[in-house]
Amino acid sequence: MPALSVAATLAKQAGLDTAGRHWLIADPVNLRVDRDRALLGDIGIMNLAQAEADQLVASLNQLFVEDGFVFYAPTPGRWFLSLPAASQAHFTPLPDVIGEDINHHLPVGPQGMLWSRYLNEMQMLLYTHAANDARELRGDTPVNSLWLWGEQGADSALPTSPRQPLYSDSVLYQALGTVAGCEVEAVPYRFGDLPAQDSLVVLDTMEAAAQFRDAWGWREALQRLEQDWFTPILAAMKAGKLQSLTLSCDGEAGFTLHLQRRHLWKFWQAGKPLSSLYPQ
Repeated sequence: MPALSVAATLAKQAGLDTAGRHWLIADPVNLRVDRDRALLGDIGIMNLAQAEADQLVASLNQLFVEDGFVFYAPTPGRWFLSLPAASQAHFTPLPDVIGEDINHHLPVGPQGMLWSRYLNEMQMLLYTHAANDARELRGDTPVNSLWLWGEQGADSALPTSPRQPLYSDSVLYQALGTVAGCEVEAVPYRFGDLPAQDSLVVLDTMEAAAQFRDAWGWREALQRLEQDWFTPILAAMKAGKLQSLTLSCDGEAGFTLHLQRRHLWKFWQAGKPLSSLYPQ
């Protein structure tokens, strides 16, 4: 994830009045205990209705009214928490925690322990909530926790606008691109459908499979990217239609690779397997 504070930016874009308050994204999630760890799943595994979100948020607001917290659910899948003051804690962005053990991503910082306590209180309320009881009776996944992240203080800078148009299917990147004032479009189906100009393209088709350790889904997504993007990109570079390319992969094993057409002449450098790019 880019190192940006996004909560107030996205809250304002959702129509909330963000002036004079500090903000956290408070996304509804599901925690599943798996042996000795708790795995997190986001809204993608839940079919949550707006009425259910409103019920849960109303109860959270009752519980934390004395703390000055105000929860909002402008949409079922993205909630916000308004604070009277900065949290004084550091939170891990939700995309970096999905499918992971949350014990390695709990709040840290001067007030990290306090926010862990707040999270426990939220979980206890949600675990016994009537809306979740009804969901479980229907066989739906319950909202048994929130994930807090993306705080933005008064002195946080907005994302700067890139010169190139942004192509992304990610709601988060689309929102940040819109706020930054750049041209934002959905990702074309294949490289050949991309306009002949400098562009920023976010290809996240492998993300969900990687998060949930779906090896078959990950391999199929990689094969589609190879067929629809990487092979045509290499052909375009060999033909001189593409002069340079920058590949950036985030995460703990992330890397950035800058390629130019002249690098194709380095025939003496043997290719490396994909596994060599990642630590063991």
